[in-house]
Amino acid sequence: MAFGNHNTAQIGFVNTNTGNFTGVQASFVNTNIGNLNGLQAGFVNIVGGSFHGGQLGFINAARSLGQGPQIGFVNVVGGGFQGAQLGFINTAINGGQGPQIGFVNVSSGTLSGPQIGFVNIVDSMENGIPIGFVSIVKNGGFKAIEYSLSEFHLLGVGIKLGVERFYSTIFVAYDPTRGSNREDFASGFGFGSIVPIGESFFFNPELVNFGRFNSNWGPQVTSLLPLFGYNVNRYFSVTAGPSLSWQWAGNDTELREPVFSIAGYKINDRHSIAVGARLGLRFRF
Repeated sequence: MAFGNHNTAQIGFVNTNTGNFTGVQASFVNTNIGNLNGLQAGFVNIVGGSFHGGQLGFINAARSLGQGPQIGFVNVVGGGFQGAQLGFINTAINGGQGPQIGFVNVSSGTLSGPQIGFVNIVDSMENGIPIGFVSIVKNGGFKAIEYSLSEFHLLGVGIKLGVERFYSTIFVAYDPTRGSNREDFASGFGFGSIVPIGESFFFNPELVNFGRFNSNWGPQVTSLLPLFGYNVNRYFSVTAGPSLSWQWAGNDTELREPVFSIAGYKINDRHSIAVGARLGLRFRF
């Protein structure tokens, strides 16, 4: 344990410094009460003030500004960061400048940079996009619920989250023409983008994949959707366009026939291609 300010290196099992520190702390647990100018490398790294340099460990935490990378399983910075957070869980209390890459990324301020993870949550974004299964941008983000009709399922409901430049879509679908058992339901996931064309019209390409609710893996359908849309008002919009779908039978013995199609081609007993159409009614919230 060292008292006051130090310009040196601390190497051991537990390192603690009560003032500002310049140098390297390398041990199982590293704690610096003041500011750090250098590197902390250990299982647990804690800075009570700001750091300029980096933190490398299982748990990294800084109370104030972080200038440099945090690389670990859990990364937390209280005063924002300038650099990067790379870990399983990344949290920036006051935003930051740079990427957050992990399984769960959270920023309660403005983030200038991308979020890449399974779950991304941010107050607002600047010069970046969220890429993940669920991405929630509280201010200025894209959030919508959509009813859709497709050549494979006449009833579909989905939620779209992210920003207009890049969003994820999660949906469930049902085909009432085939019956009412579990295999007539499907779920899917995809990505999309909204490109404005004038004040009310937009181009809306999407790439989605869906499969049936059954015990087997399949059939799976991957669709490319070059859609076009019209904003009725700030809340409601309509989308429509063609679809190009590739179907793989998976573990099932038969391919699924579309309810309707413009054209189709059966490659073999396991694969087919269909050209269809999609229609969507979208509500923004």
